[in-house]
Amino acid sequence: MPSVEYSLFRVKMVRPHQASFLHDELTPRDILLQAILEKPSSELRKGYHWHIGNIQMFDQFTGYFAAGRTTTSTIEKFDEETSNFVEEELEASPYTHCVFDAAIGFLGIAKKPNLSQTTKGIAARLEQLLSLAPVVVKNEIAVEIRPIPDPEGFLKAIETAFKVFTYSATFRGPNPFDADEHFQKPLSVYLNAAEGTKGRTTISGTDLNRQVLQEVTRSTAATGNEASARIQKSKGQKAITINLRGDPIKRKYDEQEHQPEVVLADLTAKYRKVRRDGLG
Repeated sequence: MPSVEYSLFRVKMVRPHQASFLHDELTPRDILLQAILEKPSSELRKGYHWHIGNIQMFDQFTGYFAAGRTTTSTIEKFDEETSNFVEEELEASPYTHCVFDAAIGFLGIAKKPNLSQTTKGIAARLEQLLSLAPVVVKNEIAVEIRPIPDPEGFLKAIETAFKVFTYSATFRGPNPFDADEHFQKPLSVYLNAAEGTKGRTTISGTDLNRQVLQEVTRSTAATGNEASARIQKSKGQKAITINLRGDPIKRKYDEQEHQPEVVLADLTAKYRKVRRDGLG
């Protein structure tokens, strides 16, 4: 039976460090919601027009939309009436399903090979499309859509390691409300003040505090960033590097029967499991 596979992505609306007097007093939540409701549409590649449509709101900040592209191709066919071969332009508009929670700031994007071989490819186009929404352009917002990976394997490796020598993590512009106080939140503010776009920092020690690393790891995953650690699995073994990166968290449904509201509830539960500290 055909299935539809959703992947989980973090969406961030990053304000410029120096706000203009023309900018609106809107939260990232409000900007994301308004950007979707404005249904941006644009030719992102020559001959490929991308669109947002079919918006359905579940409540004040959550809902569903379809995202896809329109292309025109020429086909050759035989006209029975004239008994001639003719060329005819044919328009195709493949689309995929998306669910969102603007209050938390995440998207669930369904895989659609006709649009891109990966959901990361679709996310990249949505990032471009939302960047063109009037509210985003007016407020000079930088849109970021990043995969939320499953951190459980990485966390287990840290927890069971004999020693953890180094820990590195990436950070980007100011993060949502659930960024940790130790790492993501202060460094993202520093990055924005320096007018940077991304950064990475590394800490080292004889054996780093696992509780702090676990909190930072969950925050790093939930905010769509990456991490790595240099660990010694057991006494006497050589140190190895482990990584938190890669594909987003996924969930499959029956193609004919899946309901967007159920999908959103399931993905919200998966997101909360990643964060798992009462903040999400």
